[in-house]
Amino acid sequence: MSPQRLVIISNLYPLPWELGRASFNRQQFALLESEYELSILVPVSFIDWFKHIKQVKQTKHLRYVPFFFTPKVGRRFYSVSMFLSLLLHSGFWLKQRKPDVMLASWAFPDAVATSWLATLFGCRFFFKVHGSDIHLHGNVKARAKQIVSAANKAQAIISVSEELRNHMMTMGIAAKKIQVVYNGVDHVLFNHECQREISAPYLLFVGNLKQDKGVMELLQAFTALAPAFSPYVLVIAGAGVMQEQMLRYIGEQGITGRVMMLGNVAHAKLPSLMQHATLVVLPSYHEGVPNVLLESMAAGTPVVATAVGGIPEIVKPDVTGFLVTPANVLDLTAALETALGKSWDHQAIREHALQFNWQKNKSQMKQILG
Repeated sequence: MSPQRLVIISNLYPLPWELGRASFNRQQFALLESEYELSILVPVSFIDWFKHIKQVKQTKHLRYVPFFFTPKVGRRFYSVSMFLSLLLHSGFWLKQRKPDVMLASWAFPDAVATSWLATLFGCRFFFKVHGSDIHLHGNVKARAKQIVSAANKAQAIISVSEELRNHMMTMGIAAKKIQVVYNGVDHVLFNHECQREISAPYLLFVGNLKQDKGVMELLQAFTALAPAFSPYVLVIAGAGVMQEQMLRYIGEQGITGRVMMLGNVAHAKLPSLMQHATLVVLPSYHEGVPNVLLESMAAGTPVVATAVGGIPEIVKPDVTGFLVTPANVLDLTAALETALGKSWDHQAIREHALQFNWQKNKSQMKQILG
């Protein structure tokens, strides 16, 4: 019996010019290749598409699609724009795939557009939610209405946390449709001993450099701690719109020699960075279940993170790290100081992380998708 044909549609996927993007989806989708005849469509902002068009390489089972939309205005219509972009660019390709199942991995506009494509091609439809797609878009009436409509058409919805599940229920989505499936970690990758690349003791941040990741609060907290913890440096792995503002602040505070900004770092290099960090810090304003924390704990490294989204479901206070209030520099500073002075049981941290694994994730996804 031939495997079912599964088409996944998601903007959350590595791009040829941003290979480290959404590595958790890349890992999860790769596991599904052994169970399905898998094809992936990745909508890309038309601005980025034309900027990097020479780097776009299409294959039989992976296609990048220019997503045409009106920047900053008319967001309620983005689902229509994505549907038309996907259909006009890859409608014939989809017809050739003859999908049995379509899975969207992001609520808006991806899941809404995919629900219409699934109806058009007569296949079963599922979608997965991650955090901001519900926390932000789900709080805007016009977009939330579309997400609920897509949910009504879906056979099931996959949530990465109980918190997101509860949030969707308050939107009017039936509880019986929502299944919680935590992301996994490649424990072999993050457990094998890596060579230390940074000689000084350091705190580590991994993520996009944007305001709602709490990057300015992180810099302010580190500035306050720097005099008392003179050997420590702050290592920042990532790039984004806040980079110039962060560099200005670092210069103004005279901590240029204490902050290392690495830019985007390949996922394969994260185990070394995480294993040898004293702490991994993630002061986001909102999250689903960030893999950076799962990976840090798999490496045996404690975390300091905000108590938002599904983070309290995966971090065990005093055992694997500390939770703080978002956008609160004093709270973050105090937690970092306490964490730096604490003796951590790194093996206990690794053991806690074992419950989050890709094999379990794959089994649950297969059970849901059928």
